Parts: sequence; C-alpha cells; structure tokens
Amino acid sequence: MKIKYLALAVSAIGLTQASFAADAKTETTQKVEKIEVTGSNIKRVNKESVSPITTIDKEQISRSGAGSVLDLMRNLTSAGGNGGELSGAGSFRNGATSVNLRGLPTLVLLNGYRLPSSGSDEYSGQTSVDLNTIPLAAIDHIDVLKDGASAIYGTDAVGGVVNIILRKSYTGTEVNVSHGATTEGGGDLTRAAVTTGFGDRSESKFNVTLTLSAEERKAIHGTDRDWAMEMDRRYMPNGLFNGGVYGSKGSDPGTLSLGGSQRMPDPACAKEHIKAYPDAPEWFAAPNRNACMYAAAEAIDLLKPFKRYSAITSGTWDITPDLSANGQLFVNHYELRAVDSPAWIQDAPRGNVLLVPANNKFNTFGVPVRVRRLFQAEEGGSRSRIDTIWGVGSLTGRLGNFDWTVSAGHGEEKGDIRYFGTFLHDKLQKYLAEGKYNPFGGNNNSAQVIQELTADHAIQTKSVTDFISAKAATELGSLPGGAVGVAVGAEIKQDKLTYNPTQAWRDGAIGIYSVLRGIDGSQKQSAAFTELNLPLLKNLEAQVAARYDHYEFAGNTTNPKIGVRWTPTDNLLIRTTYSTGFRAPTLPQTFNEGRGGFASARDPKRCVPKDVFFGNDCAGSVLSVVTGTRDVKPEKSKNFNLGFVFEPIKNTSFGATYWRITWKDRIENLDSDTVLAGEDGAYKNNVIRQAITAEDQAAYNALTPEQRAKMGPLVGRLKEVRVGLINRSEVFTDGYDLDATTTLRTAESGRFKFYTEATYLARMNSSLLPDDPFINCENDTSCDAGEYQNPRWLAKVGVNWDMGPYQATVAANYVGHYRVSRSPTATINAYYGQYDDGVSVTSSTLFDASFGYTGYRNTVLRFGINNLLDRKPPFYSGSSLGYDSAYGNPRGRYVYGSMTYQFK
Repeated sequence: MKIKYLALAVSAIGLTQASFAADAKTETTQKVEKIEVTGSNIKRVNKESVSPITTIDKEQISRSGAGSVLDLMRNLTSAGGNGGELSGAGSFRNGATSVNLRGLPTLVLLNGYRLPSSGSDEYSGQTSVDLNTIPLAAIDHIDVLKDGASAIYGTDAVGGVVNIILRKSYTGTEVNVSHGATTEGGGDLTRAAVTTGFGDRSESKFNVTLTLSAEERKAIHGTDRDWAMEMDRRYMPNGLFNGGVYGSKGSDPGTLSLGGSQRMPDPACAKEHIKAYPDAPEWFAAPNRNACMYAAAEAIDLLKPFKRYSAITSGTWDITPDLSANGQLFVNHYELRAVDSPAWIQDAPRGNVLLVPANNKFNTFGVPVRVRRLFQAEEGGSRSRIDTIWGVGSLTGRLGNFDWTVSAGHGEEKGDIRYFGTFLHDKLQKYLAEGKYNPFGGNNNSAQVIQELTADHAIQTKSVTDFISAKAATELGSLPGGAVGVAVGAEIKQDKLTYNPTQAWRDGAIGIYSVLRGIDGSQKQSAAFTELNLPLLKNLEAQVAARYDHYEFAGNTTNPKIGVRWTPTDNLLIRTTYSTGFRAPTLPQTFNEGRGGFASARDPKRCVPKDVFFGNDCAGSVLSVVTGTRDVKPEKSKNFNLGFVFEPIKNTSFGATYWRITWKDRIENLDSDTVLAGEDGAYKNNVIRQAITAEDQAAYNALTPEQRAKMGPLVGRLKEVRVGLINRSEVFTDGYDLDATTTLRTAESGRFKFYTEATYLARMNSSLLPDDPFINCENDTSCDAGEYQNPRWLAKVGVNWDMGPYQATVAANYVGHYRVSRSPTATINAYYGQYDDGVSVTSSTLFDASFGYTGYRNTVLRFGINNLLDRKPPFYSGSSLGYDSAYGNPRGRYVYGSMTYQFK
C-alpha cells in the first residue's frame, strides 16, 4: 500500500483518538497549565518527571558562545567529544556531525518529530541525524533525555534523546548578528539571523513565525598552528618523530628507495625538507639514511570552512476553540570544504609505494626504484553540499474528554560530495609503463596527463523520511494521588535512501580508495504505543509505557518502560526507570551493495610457505567488501537509572543518577580470516575466486605430492571476500551523573548562580562475541573506561552573575585523562609499548567567559572568550598532528561579540 493511502487511513483513525500536542491550548477549567515533557506523551504540571532531563534554554545558549548545536553538545558531560567534526576528509561521514549520549546511539528530534538520517554514514553503516543541518538562531531550547526512550520514540533512543525545540508563537521582529575569530588566526565565524512573527492567538486566533539565518566559518589551516606543524616531538613525554616521507601536497617531491633498503630524498627535494631518519618506528633507527620529509599539517585544515543558509517557519491557526491547525517548515543549505593531501601513489598490487622498473625512461638510477609520494594533483580533500527540507503539518483538537493530534511529515536530505586529488589506479600503471607518467620530481607531468589520470570521484545521496502519526491522551479514573493519565498512539513511517557513487568508485578503480557500489532501498515501519501516568499516592507517581514496532525487513520488537518518581519529603525527589530499547538496522546496513578496500589476506587454500609461486598467497591482497543484508536483527538494549534530587535549602540543590546500559546484538562486519576459514561452510557464498589459470596449474603440478595433499584441490586466486554484517558484539556501560546548583541574591552585588555537573564513566566493557565474558581488569581488551577516547571524567563548573542590565558567565570544561590506543600499530605501539607503559593523553580544562549588557533599549550586547587561557590540545603521540581529534580543541582562544535588537 502506498504511504499516502496509509496516511489517509491513519488520519481518519486519529480523528477518533486523542493526544496532547505542542500547541494544544490549556483548558479554561484547569487551574494549572500542563506542559509537554520530552520523554512522555502525557502533559504534566511538573517538568521533573521520572526520567532525568537536562534543558539548555535560549539564555544558556547565548551565554555559552556556542557556534553550533555541536558546540553545545561537546560540553554536555553525558555526551562530550567533537562528534566527528574534526574527522578527516576521507571519512564516510562527509562532514556530518552527531551526538552520542553515553557513547551509544542517540535519537535527535526536532520539535518532538524525527528528522531524516544523514545520507553519509560510518564504515559499519551506522548513521544518524547531521547536527550541521540545524542553525542555532532558530532554537528556543534543547531537552536532553538521559535514559532510554524506545518505549516512547522507537529506534535509536538507546543512549537517550536530544529534542531540539524551535522558536514559535513569536510576535515582533528580532535581528541578531555576531562575529568571532581566534587570536592565533583562522576560524572566523560570522552569523546573521532575522526572526519575525505576527498574529496574537488570543485575539487573532493565529500566529506565523519566520526565522532566516546565514553563517560562514573560515578555515583554520594546519600551518596556522605551530604545534601542529612540528615533526620532531621527541622532546615531549613519549613523543615520536612524525615526519611524512610522502609529502603534503601533490607538488612535493617524495622519498626514494634504491635496491630495497637504501633510502634517499628525491633529487628535487628542497634542502629544508631533507632530514635524516630519526628513531622512527616505521623504519627503525637509521640516522645514516635521509628522506624528503614534511609535516602532515602543511596541506590540511584543522577546522573546515563552511557556509549555511536556513529558513524556518511555523504557523498556528485556532480554527475553533477545540480545533487548531499547525504547520512547520524547515529548509537548510550547508556547504563544507575539507582540504587534505592528495592520495599517495601505489604499485599494481596496491601497496603503499610505486615500483618503477629499472628500464623505465624516467628512472635514471639504473635499478628498480620505489617511490613514496603523493599524486600530483593540485589539492586533495572533499567538498560537501547538503540540502535539507523538513515539514510537519498537524491538527490538534478536543473530542469529548480526549485531546488528540494527527500529524504528517516529510523530511529529505540531498547530498552532493566530491573528492579531490585521487587517481585511476590501473590507468596510472599503464601510463607509467608507456612512459607517459613521470613519478619523480615535483611535478614533471603536463596538466593534460594529470587530468587524464584524475579519478571521477563523487557521490550523490538522498535520504527521505515520511511519517504519519496519531496520538491521544485523556484521564481515566483516579488513584489516591489523582487522575490517571492515559495516552495511546500509532505511527506509520517509510525511510528511503539512495547512494549513487560514480562508476569509477563502484568499480574499485580509484587508487587507495575503497570500492563503493551504492545503495538503493527503502523500508516501511509501523508502530503502536501506549503510556500510563499513575499517581499512586500524593507523593508517588509511576510511568508505564510500551511500544510495538514492526519493520518490513527487520521484524518485530516490543519495548516497555517503567519509572517511579517519589518525593518522601518536600525537598527530596527519588526516581528510577527501567526500559528496553533497540536500534533497527539502518538502510546502509540492509541495502548496501558493497563497500570495502584492498587488504592483506592469507589464503588458506593456496598458501604454501616458501614456495616461489604459492608463497605469494600467504600474504596477498584481496578486495574485502562489506555488504548489506536483510538477515540482521535490531540491536537491543536494557537501560536502568536510579537517582535523586535534594534541595536542603531554598535555591540550592544536589542531584545524582546511576545509569547502567547493556547494548547487545550490535551489527558489525565479519573479518576476512573468519570468512575464508568458513569458505566450505557458512560463508560459502562470501568468497569469490578467479578462474584457474594455466600458470596456476603448472605451479600446482610442480609441487611435491605431500604439498599437494596438504594444500588440497587447486582453486583460483582470491578475487573478492564479502565480509557481511551480523549481530555480533555486546557493550556494557555504567556510571554516574552528578550535579549541583545554588543561587545567592545580594542587595548590592546582584545575583550569583553557581552550578556544576559531572559524569563519571565506571565501565565501558565490550565483547566481540555474545558469549565472551566481560573482565573488568587492567589491560583487558574488553574494558575501555579510561582507555582511548573514553575518559572516565567529564565535568563542567561555572557561575552566572546578573545585576541590573549586566550579565556575566565564567565556566570551566574538564576532560579527564585516558590511556593511548592499545591497538598495535606501526607508529605507536609496535616498538614503543606505550599502552603497556600506561602512557596517557593528559586531562584538559578550558575556561570560557562572557559578558552581556541589556541597558540599551530593546538591545542585548554580548562579548565573550572561549578557551580564555589559550590552551593547546593535550599531546597525543599517536597522531601525526599531535592531538586527538575526538576531544582536542585545535582552535585556541576564540573571541566573539554579538548584538540582538528587537523591533517593538
């Protein structure tokens, strides 16, 4: 059935049901206005519900100096981190940013409704809403629900929910302009927004609110930061030499290897770049050998430049006292340019160097030469252009004792992403053999040759979400604490995704880049849900909710939630919740036709150690491709919270919450070794081989009878290994959220509000297979709390001051230390054992300050400094840039000013 027919059916049903909606009018018979709370379908008087919620209001947003939604999220202790903003240009995320509460899947809503998922995704196929699509200027406040909410909202709400509420029902006109820049250069951010609204609902029965905004951010180049340009960091504790021998730009000469071991700079290398090999872990100690070395930061942007233009409008029409129509429309255009180095050139087997035969006309050395250099393109990196449109229309009314809402929405994100500086692998090998391509020197090739070798490397994406929902709420009966609230509802949704790479990318023809074969799929989903608000006693309230979801391919899932809120005294609140949650397989995980790259693999059916011919199959290269599948189940979670809020005296409160989450059946790809080991069994269809050649047969016949017996029947060389997705691993995490606030009012010095919040990560344990035990011990690979990119402590401390027209805020954001990556890599652990030695990325504290003045009529002026002390990001030896892009801040000190003026 087409979704438009389903829409008509659900709309008809919805007219006989009831719900509280965002714009439902307060009944005149009610003495106290009820409000809508994130995490519930039932309106309530008190916003302190059974679930822990953090609200970031417009005043807090203004005081923070945040330049984006991600800026707000990165200082949220239950989330933290840079959300992918600083990932490399080759990332599948294509500039998209996200938030993950507790490091787990998190649902992002706009006015309580779903947005389309980003067309870009991670290698595993996981995707999320791109925070870049939402401008700060249009936001009224943000609710962060910090427990599982699948019983209310469905998929993705494993770690929690971030509900972004836009401005509405505004009258008048407001203009806001701001500009900021770093004191070390780069990163300038300019924003302008106009909000206008007309219509008084109490008199005219309608309101229309419109916000237009534009913003532009300039890049911070790697060359703008001295600490990023360093190559020799051995003076730092556990520092390494991080010089790159491939160059940083396409015009940079590289490093040559003559006769296998003798290394030397290309003769065209500039003197300032000729350096001796230090105690570099990649090549061992070799001070007698030289290279042409460059800093990795020379050709990249630490902070990517972007432009964004947005228009958001909302309207409400009170048709009758019991019927209102509501509409919301959001349009956003976002452009981002991620500058990076071009791809490095490689030999025919797709290694990390290019082998130039001795008889090549450009080879003047008389022996085979291995060339380490970048492709001679002018510039590398990517450019993303993302267009988003989102609209929701709803009817809100009252029928008998029921309040109802029927809504329909459409969301669409289109992406156009192009990559630069990549080459056609086979064509480059052909041009080299024919003497058309010169790999030596800076760039001794014509523009035409480089153009002919440059790959058509791009992708167009389109993500679409359509939904219809009907919700109802009423009061049925009563308990000792009051009336019983009841909500019921249903939803129908359809998601679509197309992922259209260029043919060269589909064919795996692009050097160093993976195969990407595209996605074209859709899935329908239907759901029914109910919720009860049970006032068991005057001071004891319970929430009971359940939701049933049916997915076209992933099957069915039912998720309950139960919560209790108890106030044993007037100044103490105790609450607890238990819920189950799920994350449905994404469309990339279901319909991906294949993505992967060339990786080393041992072929168990052809490997004959030390044999001249079959020995190559002991460490060969194979195309390893991740493919989507409709066989995976939704990922599942269990979420438990127990906490309290205590107010010993007026205007002073303390809170603490213990949270515990188990996330299992995680969807991950198999590894090549597992698939090859099961080629005759479970993974028979996952291994594709070439036909047996005459050369294969001759080499097989030359083996001894014992070797042939051990090898088994002759098969062709590996062509492709499909490492499909399965429900595989499990994560267990728990920890504590702590917060405190107190307000002091003085007659002469104004009002002071002191606040603090912190999150302590007790455990972040994972197992590769479902039956593997969790072992909470030092150095165990399943225990990640305090390990790489999982700091145990995230904290914030601040004070707000207000006196008359003056405002000021000072805040400190703290990220605790964590140990370096345990993965043995050529650049960190293989020779230095830093993980075993307990080497850490040190803790960091950044101070922010802002000052506001409202003394001019209808005007708010604000000035602020983020990273007041101009702290560099903590040193991380595992990065060629010297810092961890997941938590480090490369901006340095950022100074900004803004002005808001209201026309009245």
